[in-house]
Amino acid sequence: MSYRSLSLTPLASALLIALSSADTIHTTEGSTIEDCTVLEETLLEVTYRRDGGNKTSMPSSDVLRIDFTTMPTLVDRAETAVADDQLFDAVSDLTVYLDGALNKIESGSRVRPAWAPAYAAWRLAELNASMGKVEETLAATNKLISKFTDSRYIPAALLLKAEVQFANGDGGAAKKTLEGVSQLVAEKGISERWDFDAKIAAVMYDDSLSGDKRRDALKRIANQAGSKFASVRNRAQAIGAETLLQEKDFEGARAVFERVAKDPKSDQRTLAIAWSGLGDCLFEEGAKNPTTDASKATLNDALKAYMRVVVLHKGESNYVARSMVYSGRIYMMMETEEATENANKLFGAVIRQFPGSKWEQEARGFARRR
Repeated sequence: MSYRSLSLTPLASALLIALSSADTIHTTEGSTIEDCTVLEETLLEVTYRRDGGNKTSMPSSDVLRIDFTTMPTLVDRAETAVADDQLFDAVSDLTVYLDGALNKIESGSRVRPAWAPAYAAWRLAELNASMGKVEETLAATNKLISKFTDSRYIPAALLLKAEVQFANGDGGAAKKTLEGVSQLVAEKGISERWDFDAKIAAVMYDDSLSGDKRRDALKRIANQAGSKFASVRNRAQAIGAETLLQEKDFEGARAVFERVAKDPKSDQRTLAIAWSGLGDCLFEEGAKNPTTDASKATLNDALKAYMRVVVLHKGESNYVARSMVYSGRIYMMMETEEATENANKLFGAVIRQFPGSKWEQEARGFARRR
């Protein structure tokens, strides 16, 4: 199974790479800093330069993601492999690059760009997690945490490590790892946003909570985060709406998903949750009587919501796989040759890209029904 979603860096086309080496910083406020060159990423700051000007720094907590245009060859090749769904090749390239970079760093040599080794370590952890590789993910997160102690990826690595530990049945270890995030907030002065992220994770890992109690806990976190940490607030609300889906409260869930999906401050994972959830609400409504014109229109809207996840949020692997399966189911209802072909492609892609996951099993099941 896949333990977390990837946070992929969109690849620039070959033409753009040839024409420009500019990076783009996406902020948690929904704005972008374009035509810049990122020089360094640390636990507290991201340093960049624009148009040949002076160095400028911004808090790492304000950075949602960075699109790097120019990467070391092996890292760039790894990202290309990810885009082509060749995850094993990507892991191999990242491993070779990271080992070489660490050898240089440990021998006292500088590695340029300075951000690349920690970035490679983080991507290695993400990719292994997306393939459900427990030991490899834990090894990658531990390497990142121990070798790049000042990296801005440390809080995310701790959260990922806790997620994998919990999914692997080690709730005690996951709780201890989450405490490490709160410790960073207290001792290193990193953004309180990460403490809220840890609190959300703790709520989701608490088996004693369900239904209203879980939603109440998430609501408290959302209220505490408020507009200052809007991306965290929106994610807490979206996860709370997922519990409404489990209780068949599609109307209540839909209202939350629609609001979160429209908020430019929602991050990639939150948007994937929201659009996938919105697709679920529409699917349930349209599937009741799929032959009517109104239901066909509703199912078409559901298909658009699911495919938005597949196309725009490719890095969110759990939600992508789910959205592909449900999109295939909608195509099956259309009963046309073209729709059947689209369903075949979607089910086949899930089987290839997400081996061993529950969604692979579902895709195989629906494929056999055709």
